[in-house]
Parts: sequence; structure tokens; C-alpha cells
Amino acid sequence: MDTLVVQTRCTRETCARTETALMAELAQGQHPVLLYIGCSDSRILPSHILDAHPGTVFTMRNIANIVPPYTAAQQGETAVAAVLEYAVLHLHVADLVVCGHSHCGGMQALAHIEALEPGLRQWLQYAQDAQTHIPAEMSGAVQLDALIEANVLLQLEHLRSYPFIAEAERAGTLRLHGWVYDLASERVRAYEAEAGCFVEEAPFSV
Repeated sequence: MDTLVVQTRCTRETCARTETALMAELAQGQHPVLLYIGCSDSRILPSHILDAHPGTVFTMRNIANIVPPYTAAQQGETAVAAVLEYAVLHLHVADLVVCGHSHCGGMQALAHIEALEPGLRQWLQYAQDAQTHIPAEMSGAVQLDALIEANVLLQLEHLRSYPFIAEAERAGTLRLHGWVYDLASERVRAYEAEAGCFVEEAPFSV
């Protein structure tokens, strides 16, 4: 027997006892309320951020939580586009979250993108424009945090380049959210358009 099957058996057995009725219902179809677009980083668990239960969150993860623009989808970059189409046009999610995170390796890699392997270099090109919004005097951790935020906003721009997403947002049937999750504190900074900045939630009472 595959060792990974053995290692995960206890968790699946617990779920089978506590979620039998729910999973039987979900086997007939899904009706998630939210599409989460996040980074593939192994330190990130969307269920920790969202308190997500089976059937509630449609999830897409990739390096640096990137959404190629609509023009790229028209030229063959369709993996993310397919997720967007399915989630918005077929599942009718009401909210769409782009969630970046602190200490993002993808954002750190932008500084030496030309030295990366071809696949990584081509993928991260969809985040390069975020660098143009970072003041030249910034450096170190402050610069990285600013770049992570700028990338989230860039990916929201890319999302709005898809006609069906822009239309759904205008109609009020879809809300777009930009978040940054902090690994150390597990708190979230959320972008507030009226304030024009990311606002950090209150500290936890721990």
C-alpha cells in the first residue's frame, strides 16, 4: 500500500465519521460561494485562512497567485482562464479573493527573473509590472511587502480584463477582494479601495 495512503488514513477516517451526510450530499454537486486564488507555497493552507469546509470554496493555486491577463488567455494561456470561467459562469461564486502572502518566493525571484528556468521566467512575467509601483528608495523587507501588495493589485487588474468578470462585478453579482496573509501572525491585510491601501485586521486576542 502506498505510504501516503497509510499516512493520511487517520485524517480521512475521522472525516468519514464526522462528515458522512455532508459528503454524501456534496457527491451530487457543488455550490461554492467563493473562488480563492492563492500561492502554491507549502506554508499556506487556505482552510486556515478561510475556515473553509467542503463544498464552500473553489480553489486555484499557483506560483505567486498569478492571473494571466485576458490577452494571454486568448493566446493559449488557458489554465487559469478555465478556472475563472467555470467558477464565475457555471458555479456563480459571489466572491473572488486574490490572496498573496508574506515572504513570497515568487516575488523575491522577480529581482533575478532572467536567471530563472524558462517555465518560471515565463510565468512570473505576469507579475513583473508590479515592480513599477515600488518606490526606488525602498529596500529589504519593506520593499518585498510593498511588491507583494502591488502584485495582488496587478492580478486584480488582470481579472478585470476578462469581460465576463468585469460584467459580473458591474452587475453586483461578483465581488473582488485583494488580501495579503502574514505567515508569522496569521493575520490578513485587505485592500480597501476607498482608502487606497491595504488595511490590517485587528490583532488576535491570544
